[in-house]
Amino acid sequence: MKPERWQTELGEAPPQACEAVLQDGPRRRFLWLMVEYFRTLGYSDLKARLPGHIAPPVLNGTLEDHRPDLTCRQDDTARTPVLLEVVVPEELDAPGAENRWCLLASAARLYSAELHFVVPRWTDRGSIDLRLRRRLEGMDVHPNHIWQV
Repeated sequence: MKPERWQTELGEAPPQACEAVLQDGPRRRFLWLMVEYFRTLGYSDLKARLPGHIAPPVLNGTLEDHRPDLTCRQDDTARTPVLLEVVVPEELDAPGAENRWCLLASAARLYSAELHFVVPRWTDRGSIDLRLRRRLEGMDVHPNHIWQV
């Protein structure tokens, strides 16, 4: 039996990384906020891993596949695409996170898109914004924006 693509010798990536709709929880709530915010900015072609929305397409990677939490196009003249990932404290140090973030960064470069991350402004562990920035910098991933909500 052939192992699933997300099963590697490095560990197992969560199969929910490709599910069309996020499970109820903090990631889903942050995603709802970002969808509404981008809609008020006039962004188009909004696709989100939420009930009632079209899910973003799955990105195929070498080690695993991943579905961004949100994709859309800005209202600028180039209609610049945006790939967005929500990061909550429990997932900041998850083993598969680096693979997902590198895949998103590669897709952003390939499609001339902006890469955005969303983190909670404050958690019981403090702010995770700086930890995420350090981790991304160590991976040579440079997001266009990190939203704190």
